[in-house]
Amino acid sequence: MSTIAAAVRSVNPGIPLSMYRLDTTSIGGQVYYFCQASEAGDGITFQGIYYTPVDVDFSGFEMTTQGGLPTPKIKIANTNGVFQNVVNTFGDMIGCKIQRIRTFAQYLDNQPQADGTAFFGPDMFRIERKSSENPIFIEWELSSSVDNEGKLLPGRVVVRDTCLWRYRSYTVDGGWNYAKAQCPYTGQNGMFTMANAPTGDPTQDVCGRTISACKTRYGSNAALPIGSFPGVNRVNPNAG
Repeated sequence: MSTIAAAVRSVNPGIPLSMYRLDTTSIGGQVYYFCQASEAGDGITFQGIYYTPVDVDFSGFEMTTQGGLPTPKIKIANTNGVFQNVVNTFGDMIGCKIQRIRTFAQYLDNQPQADGTAFFGPDMFRIERKSSENPIFIEWELSSSVDNEGKLLPGRVVVRDTCLWRYRSYTVDGGWNYAKAQCPYTGQNGMFTMANAPTGDPTQDVCGRTISACKTRYGSNAALPIGSFPGVNRVNPNAG
């Protein structure tokens, strides 16, 4: 049983704390770490990260019996001007990600029971829209990571005839490099040129990114790990 799971089962689990990570790098900002000021007025340090105390309120996590997903909201005090400055500089932060982790006070850094692995989460959220702004607070509506409304599957562009996996590379000084390779081919059936012709020169071993290139390397009857979608058809969305 994990440390924090054991704590939850105990009679006195400890003082619960929530910590938040707001990532605005996608809009040109930085990462902000903060915690609930009412829980930790002087701020807290966990996993070597200092969380600044801020008056923050998370709400709307309740699940309904109708099966609908909750619409969580985060309300942050506007008294210190930090988040107001972010909004003024970068806009409403739509699309920025927020993480929440929860732990107990005894697991914070510099405590006798300090344990950086003892936490719940992270709970993942995305800012959908700014719902309120005034001199006292700013409020945003969020979507959770399980809310996939509007999500397209698969999560990448569907390309029918061209494999998108990165093939292994070869350098005369360093030999074969698989560090960034996504294709699992390791040369068990030989080396082949872009035109699928056998070669003994490793510098000429280049994949043509086609089904025929994949079959040349793995075999005609093998399960091909190709990074394309050869089974899809072109569809005219305007066809009726």
